[in-house]
Amino acid sequence: MLYFKFAKMHLKKMTQYRLSFFLSLLSQAIVSLAALASMYFLFDRFNVVEGWSFSQVAVSYAVVYFCFSFAECFFRGFDVFARLIKSGGLDAFFVRPRSIFYQTLCSNVEFSKIGRLVVSLAVLVYSCAIQPFAWGVDKIAVLIGMLVCGIVIFLALFMLGASFSIFTVEGIEVVNIFTDGGRDLCQYPLNIYPQALTKIFTYIIPFACFNYLPMMYLFDMPGVTIWGNALAPLYGMVIIIPAYLIFKWSLKKYNSTGT
Repeated sequence: MLYFKFAKMHLKKMTQYRLSFFLSLLSQAIVSLAALASMYFLFDRFNVVEGWSFSQVAVSYAVVYFCFSFAECFFRGFDVFARLIKSGGLDAFFVRPRSIFYQTLCSNVEFSKIGRLVVSLAVLVYSCAIQPFAWGVDKIAVLIGMLVCGIVIFLALFMLGASFSIFTVEGIEVVNIFTDGGRDLCQYPLNIYPQALTKIFTYIIPFACFNYLPMMYLFDMPGVTIWGNALAPLYGMVIIIPAYLIFKWSLKKYNSTGT
């Protein structure tokens, strides 16, 4: 597959400076562990936050960090789309026999984010292993759905940011409120936040579909249903459809910067 050939090229480029690459991996891992440590100290003091224990919230932390790190690593081209516009690199995409979506996907793979990806995966495996219940097929399927949904939502947000940058040329920081900010927000189940904020991140940007709602099913919270909780990740992934359509529409409005 052509994507893997591009990924191999990006990896080879980054490993030309092995010490720098190793330090980048290490720094990303340390940042992730620092966020986990701050969460641990919070629960060491309060034990339970809105009915959630540390072992339960660790699942939420691991899921969101895994999804965000995966999206940043393998879909980085959309996150830095503004650079293609300013450099004129996007102009070349229009004359190549591949879709702009595919070329953008292949244009940048940020392997330095793997450090954070590995840490989050390790935390996810450990936090799932220490839960006091048996992992049946249904709960494993819900957990996988949470991971896929989270990755799709962050990809959709990166695509929306790329779409806006076509009109602004410069990347706009407001997008980071929903990407980096969404990562930090979803470290904890969304029901700990004010109700208005929870509704925004359920019905407008569906973070709750890979966070709070399916987690209620995993931990057998009162009032859970298959339709409202277990299948929530499927609803959240629908955001990719308008994101893709907006991206395609914005490309029709593209004007070269002349560089």
